[in-house]
Amino acid sequence: MQNNNIPQVLITPLKPALIMGMAQKLPVLVRVQAPDPDPAQKKDRKPYHLSLVIDRSGSMSGDPLLEAVRCAKHIVDRLESTDVASLIVFDDRVKTLAPAKTVGDRKALYAALAHVRSGGSTNLHGGWQTGAAEILDGVKQAALARVILLSDGNANVGETTDTNEIAALCADAAEKGVTTSTYGLGRDFNEELMVEMGKRGGGNHYYGDTAADLFEPFAEEFDFISNLYARHVRLALAAPEGVKITLLNDYPAEQREGFPLVRLPDIPLGAEAWVLVELEIPAGMALESGNQLLQAGVTASTPDGSPIAIPDATLTLKAMSPQAWEALLQDPLVVARQTELEAGKFLDLARAAAEHGDWATIQKMIAEGRLRFADNPWVLEVLEGMEEIAKDMDSARFRKEAMYSSRKMSSRVSAKEELLMSMAAESAAPSFLRRKKSQGKAQFEQRPDDTNQ
Repeated sequence: MQNNNIPQVLITPLKPALIMGMAQKLPVLVRVQAPDPDPAQKKDRKPYHLSLVIDRSGSMSGDPLLEAVRCAKHIVDRLESTDVASLIVFDDRVKTLAPAKTVGDRKALYAALAHVRSGGSTNLHGGWQTGAAEILDGVKQAALARVILLSDGNANVGETTDTNEIAALCADAAEKGVTTSTYGLGRDFNEELMVEMGKRGGGNHYYGDTAADLFEPFAEEFDFISNLYARHVRLALAAPEGVKITLLNDYPAEQREGFPLVRLPDIPLGAEAWVLVELEIPAGMALESGNQLLQAGVTASTPDGSPIAIPDATLTLKAMSPQAWEALLQDPLVVARQTELEAGKFLDLARAAAEHGDWATIQKMIAEGRLRFADNPWVLEVLEGMEEIAKDMDSARFRKEAMYSSRKMSSRVSAKEELLMSMAAESAAPSFLRRKKSQGKAQFEQRPDDTNQ
C-alpha cells in the first residue's frame, strides 16, 4: 500500500505479467516520490543563495523590463531576512547592482531594482557567469544556490555565444553546487540555449510570450524552491544478465556497469519524479515461477545536505499464456506517461516543420494528433492551443511553445495522485504541479500588485 508520508520508489509495469516463453518488450514506469507536506511541521532551513540576473538590452525596454523588475521584487519579497541575494544586469556589459549579501530589510535590493535601466546588446554568458560567481563561495552554507536568469534575446556578444559551451558551463556550475533556472521572454530569444541552460544546469526553464505572462513562472519557481524536499536525485537501474534497459525520457544519464544512472530533477514535497523505461526481456526469463526483472535504487539529499534514505524497489513478474496475458488491463498511469512522451516527440516533429514554414503539414499533423491522443485531456488541450498558433502562422511562437511543451511532457515532476485530479482541480494545486495548456501564457496566477514597495 502506498505511504504518502515517506519517500519511496514505486515500479509499475504496463501489465503485471509476462507472456510465457516469449521474447518481449515491456514498458515500465519508475517513480521517486517525496512525502506530502506537513502543515504542522516548522520549515527550518539553511539560507537560500540566489542571483537574479536580468537582461536589460535595448529590446527589453518598456513593459518587458518593468515586468522583469516586478517579478524580481516578488522573489525578494518572499525571501527570508537571512537568505542571500544578488542582482546582476547585463546588456553588452555586465553590472552588479547588488552584490551577494544577506537580504536583511530588503532596502538595498529595492534600491538596486529601482535603478535597472535598458541598454545595448546581449552578453548573456557574462551575465550568467557573474551571477554564478556571486554565490559560488557560499554553496556549502546554502540550502540552495541558484542563478535565476531572464532574457528576451540571443547571446550575441561576450566571451562565448555558443549554446553547447554555455550549457556545459551551467552543468559544471551545477556540479559545484550552483544551479540555473532560465526565463525566456517573447519571440526572439534562443529557446535551445535557454532550455539547455536549465536542463544541464540542474534547474528549471520557463518562458512568457509577453511581459504580462512573466509573473506566473516566477511565482512557480519560488513555490518550487520553497517546497523542495530532495536534491541531487540519482536513479540507478539494474537488471539481470540478458535484460536490456532503455531510458525513454529526456533526462541526463550515464552508464554504470552497463546500466543507466539517471539524473532526476529536484523533487518538492507532494510530488514525484518519474522515468519510463523499456525492458527487452529474453524468452528464457518469461517463466511461470517469475524472475526479478528490474531493481531501482535512489540517492538524494535534503536541501540542507543530509542524505535521504529511500529503500530500493524491485520488479518481479510471473509469466502466463498469451490468452491470459491479453485479458490483463494496462495500467492507466503507465499509458498516460507513454502518451505524454509520444506527444512530446510529436511536438518536436511539428516544431521542425514550423522552422520550414510547412503549415499544411502542421495542420495535418495536429488533426492526426487529436485522434491519436484522444484519451489524454492535457495533451488534447496542448494540441488545441498549438492549432490556434498555427492558424496565425507565427513560426517563432509555435517553435517556442512546441519546445517548452515537449520538454514539459518528457521531463517534469508531477502530482502523486495526478490521474485522480481533474484539469479544473489543478488550479488549486501548487503551481509547480499544474499541467498548463500553454507554457508561454499565464493561466493561473495574477500579476503582483505594487503595494508594499
